[in-house]
Amino acid sequence: MLDRGGKKWRNDGDAGVALASTIETCFAECQARVRLPVRLYALVDALLYGPGEPAERPPATIALFDGTPDASLADAGPWLIDFADAPQSVQQSLFAMGASAEGVSWLISAYPFPALADELRSRLDARMPDSRIALLRFYDARLMGEIAALFSFTQRIEFFAPTFDWLVQINGELTRVHPHA
Repeated sequence: MLDRGGKKWRNDGDAGVALASTIETCFAECQARVRLPVRLYALVDALLYGPGEPAERPPATIALFDGTPDASLADAGPWLIDFADAPQSVQQSLFAMGASAEGVSWLISAYPFPALADELRSRLDARMPDSRIALLRFYDARLMGEIAALFSFTQRIEFFAPTFDWLVQINGELTRVHPHA
């Protein structure tokens, strides 16, 4: 059920249908709110996608580690998936992840697929106070809420600029991490 007063939604019906209708409702609301053509993307940690199966990149997927020094880990790192272009089996896997403790991040953006992947790729490294570089695991839905809470106002604006909405779905609960519009 959509809670218009807050930023969390929970739908306790049949997992596949309920989770699909919940994220699709949010996506439709965003489409009505903005005047640009927007797309729905899923951001997942590939290690959590299809646990127990060999990591095979599904169609309509860009691995964010591609083109980086960590390219050899691309099939075990963050994947951005264009939801509308993904096969139904991939969409169902994403709904299953959203219903589980692993979770999935849903991004609503007007950026074209490759451009959004480039923007997210540029956010993978974070400079620590002692000047060391660390991997910012924003692609792990279980961590994204806590990461976002650590950002200053300016950091939030900069980080979330390519998205209109960034939501995480864990155990069937959809939480808006950041609305941009």
